[in-house]
Amino acid sequence: MPLGKILKLLAEAFQKTPTESVNASNLPTTENTTLPTTSEKTETSPLVTESPSLISTENTEIDLPIILEEKVMINISMLQDELQNFVSSTSEVQGAALVSPDGLALVSVLPGGMDDERTAAMSASMLSLGERIGRELARGNVERIVVQGEKGYGVLVGCSGDAVLLVLANASVKQGLLFLEIKLAVARIAPLLS
Repeated sequence: MPLGKILKLLAEAFQKTPTESVNASNLPTTENTTLPTTSEKTETSPLVTESPSLISTENTEIDLPIILEEKVMINISMLQDELQNFVSSTSEVQGAALVSPDGLALVSVLPGGMDDERTAAMSASMLSLGERIGRELARGNVERIVVQGEKGYGVLVGCSGDAVLLVLANASVKQGLLFLEIKLAVARIAPLLS
C-alpha cells in the first residue's frame, strides 16, 4: 500500500481523541497480526510497536495506543526538518517537496506562491511520464528527471518505492554539485521513510 494512502488513513484515525475507538474495517489489513479489541486492556508504554496497517480483524472496534500517534508525528517532523535543512543549507536550492507516487505531498518546503498539492500532482505526472519514456526508449530505470527552464531547474529523483523528491534550483547552480547535494539528501531522507 502506498505510503501516502497509509499516512492519510493514519491522519484520519488520529483526528479522534486517544480514548475514542476507531473502526478497524476502515484501516488497511494484513494477515496474521491483530491488535487488542476494546474488551482487552491496552497499554501505551514505549514498547508498543503495532500500527493500524497491521490490523486483520473485520468490523471490530479497537483502541489505538497513544505512542503510535507520537511515532508517526516524529517521522513526519523528522522528514520536514531534513527537507528544511536541505533547502536552507544549499544556497542555490529554492525549494523541495517529498511526494508520494500517487501525487500526495508528504512534506514540502516550497517558495511562496507555489501550491503544495498542485506541485505534488505535477511531480507524480512527471515521474509517470518519465518512466514511460525511459521504457519506450529502452533507457532502463530512470535515475532523475530534469526540467530546465530560463529561471532554473526542477529535478525529480526517487527516494524509495514510496516517495519522490522534487528539488527546485536557481539557473546559476552547477548541475554536478546540485546532483551531488540531491544524492546526499536522498541518502538522509530514505531511511526516515521506512
